[in-house]
Amino acid sequence: MILDRMDNLGRYAALNPHLAAAVRYFETHDYRALPDGKTVIDGENAFVNTAVNRLEREEMAWEAHAVYADVQIILEGRERFGWSDRAEMDPLDTARDFRACRTEPREEMNLEEGQFVIFRPGEPHSPGNPAGAPADCRKAVLKIRWE
Repeated sequence: MILDRMDNLGRYAALNPHLAAAVRYFETHDYRALPDGKTVIDGENAFVNTAVNRLEREEMAWEAHAVYADVQIILEGRERFGWSDRAEMDPLDTARDFRACRTEPREEMNLEEGQFVIFRPGEPHSPGNPAGAPADCRKAVLKIRWE
């Protein structure tokens, strides 16, 4: 897990060539102005899903991925995330690159506008939690094929 500000995303480009492609994209496109829906950056290697979500969950729901890293970027509002280093995982839904997990948080963090968190494949994480009272949060989830 990596937590930082969008101003520093370029520091992590060397971790993965598809992340480097996304960094180059954001050098010429304002991440705050992404349209809702899917924006393709590098085919199925790097793309962004942007939406406004109503955060009102009472219990954390956990997930992990096998192929893609999630770069969760807060565009407006706040969101609470959980991270763990181990979990009991359900079988992989290959069509969605998604595994439901059961675990307890090792870390919890509130992210605000302009911050991001990277969850690599296999890292159990819980997005979509309110950072306080139920509220709307606009965010972009950058999906990076991790090889």
